[in-house]
Amino acid sequence: MTTLLALGAALFYGVSDFAGGLAARARRPAAVLLAAQTTATAALLLCLPFATGRPDGTELLLGASAGGCAAVGSLCLYTALARGPMTTAAPLTAVLVAALPLGFALLTGERLGPTAWAGAPLAVLSVALIARPGTAPSSAIERATVLHATVSGAAFSAFFVLLARTDPTSGLTPLALAYLTATCAFAASARLVRGKRSGRLQETGFPWRLSLTAGLTELAAHLCYQYAAREGLQGIAAVLTALYPAATTLLASVVLRERPTRTQLAGYPLAVGAVVLLALASPG
Repeated sequence: MTTLLALGAALFYGVSDFAGGLAARARRPAAVLLAAQTTATAALLLCLPFATGRPDGTELLLGASAGGCAAVGSLCLYTALARGPMTTAAPLTAVLVAALPLGFALLTGERLGPTAWAGAPLAVLSVALIARPGTAPSSAIERATVLHATVSGAAFSAFFVLLARTDPTSGLTPLALAYLTATCAFAASARLVRGKRSGRLQETGFPWRLSLTAGLTELAAHLCYQYAAREGLQGIAAVLTALYPAATTLLASVVLRERPTRTQLAGYPLAVGAVVLLALASPG
C-alpha cells in the first residue's frame, strides 16, 4: 500500500506541476497559486470533519511550518515553470526532493534493507537523468530558473519531512493548517504583485481550469504522500514520490512537444527498476 500511495502521489504531483506551469505562463504565479490553493483548501475543509483527529500543539506547529515551506516551494516552482522549459524546471526540484528527505530519514534512525539500499540510489539516479536539461543554462533567465527550481526542491523537502512527522492520530488537521498557512502567503504575494502584470499576461483570460486542476491534483498528491509516509518508511515514500517528473515530462512531451533528450529517456527504465526494488522493500 505504501508503494501504491507514493506512486499515486508522484502521478498527481506531476499532473499538478504541468497544469500549474501552463497556468503560470498566462498569469503571475502568485495569482495562479492563490486560485489553486483556495480551491484545494475548500475541498480539504469539507473533508476535515470526517478525519479531524486529535492534534496537539506540536502537530499544529508542524502543519503551520509545512505550509510555510510549501508556499516558498510552490512560488519558486511556478516561477521556474513559467520562465523555462518544463522538461528542465520541474525535474530539477525533484532531485533534492528525492535525496534530502531520504537523508533525513536515515539520520533520524530509519533503517533500510539491502533491497531498499539498491532501489533508493537507483531512484535518485533516475530522477537526476530525467531532470538533466538538454543544454547547460546559458542566459540569465535560464540561470534564474535553475535557482528557483533548486530553492523549490529544498523547500518541498522540508515540507515532506514535516508532514511525515505528524502523528497519524492527528488526522487531516495538520495538512489543513498547512493549506491555510500557504493560502494566506499566496494571498499576500498576489497582492504585492497586483497591477504589475505585463501586457502579454493581460491579453489572456485567467486560466481557471488549469489552476483548479493544479490545486485539486496537488491536494490528492499531498493526501497520498501523507498516508504513504505514515504507513511505511518515510525515506522510501519520499523517493517514490520524487519520481513525479516522469509524469510532468511525459505530459510536456505529448502536449507541448518538448522533446526529452536521450539522457532523460534513459532515466525512465531506471525509474521502473527502482520502483520494483522499493516495492519489494516496502513493509506496506
